[in-house]
Amino acid sequence: MIGLARIGLALLLLASSAAGSAPAPSEELKALRAKLEALKQDIARNEGSRSEAADALKSSEQAISEANRRLTELAASRQEIDSRLSELREQRQALEQRLSKQQALAARLIYQQYTRGGYASLQVLASGQNPNDVARTGVYLEYIARARRAVLDGLRNDVEALRVVTEESARRQQELIDVQDQHLAERRRLDEERNNRQKVLASVSAQIERQRREAGALARDERRLSKLVEDLRKMLAARKPAPRAPPAEPAPRSGQGNTLFEQLKGRLQMPVRGELVGRYGSPRSDSGLSWRGLFIRAPAGREVKAVAPGRIVFADWLRGFGNLLILDHGDGFMSLYGNNEALLGRIGDSVRGGDTVATVGSSGGNTAAGLYFELRHQGKPFDPMSWLNLK
Repeated sequence: MIGLARIGLALLLLASSAAGSAPAPSEELKALRAKLEALKQDIARNEGSRSEAADALKSSEQAISEANRRLTELAASRQEIDSRLSELREQRQALEQRLSKQQALAARLIYQQYTRGGYASLQVLASGQNPNDVARTGVYLEYIARARRAVLDGLRNDVEALRVVTEESARRQQELIDVQDQHLAERRRLDEERNNRQKVLASVSAQIERQRREAGALARDERRLSKLVEDLRKMLAARKPAPRAPPAEPAPRSGQGNTLFEQLKGRLQMPVRGELVGRYGSPRSDSGLSWRGLFIRAPAGREVKAVAPGRIVFADWLRGFGNLLILDHGDGFMSLYGNNEALLGRIGDSVRGGDTVATVGSSGGNTAAGLYFELRHQGKPFDPMSWLNLK
């Protein structure tokens, strides 16, 4: 019986786990990811004919991003397990208290039935007492018997519930140990990759700095990004028509649900807290070319937030922009977040305004930690300043 109960419990837990896990990607999402993967391979082929010093950082910077993303996922898993363990501890405590009360009640009922029932009831019948008194005594004894059966049934149910809670607690504790082990392994991997990046950077930093001052190299970077955005735009436009509102929750403090991106003008939150050192249209100090977005200096590791609801359509390393994330906000609007240390979302993920999508870094050969941020419409960059809430 116990073996069957355990098998049933295992099936129940497996079903519960399957129900709680993320659903399989939709066919539309699979197709989107396949097209983006082909697009990334096309970019890689085009870049293969011309190498630059910053390319030496690509492998380590991608590995750093992946390790950070994995650490973020593990932290979320740990929080979920801790929360469930807390719930299980409360359930166990409540069950144990109820069991204690039920055991005491069962003991009293059994004692009452023993002293008033059984042989004692025959004595009542033979005693010559008033029939009405005998009937009342019989009803009372039957009530005690029913109450005892109910208490014993509840006791058995609570014992089984306690067993289930105890087994799930043990399973969750083991999951927590596994997550902690994985967390330590990812942390060691992250430290190794950061050391690797530092070594590579030390050997190519002079070349990177020289190439960054070449207007031709920066112009190529801008053309590369513009081509990527245009390809993304065409690819998204070729999909079947979608609702005008992006499939995500409204941006915080907007006060409106399913708000069109245009209606958020002047109310977009800053993607990161920091010092604005590069403004749209102003000359860059390294080359004399003009900024096509904003550069916000901020400490490495600081959270980068989505400025509005949208969907991740690109999350990868791109020459000149390091670890780059692009959000599609619908109606031809996109926001771009470059030079990150880590990209925390995956292609196809829907995000809300204010969700953390990356962390600040200096990937792509940047000499200072910060975020490169752009807004684009129909593939063309425009000044984000009048769209952002700078208060």
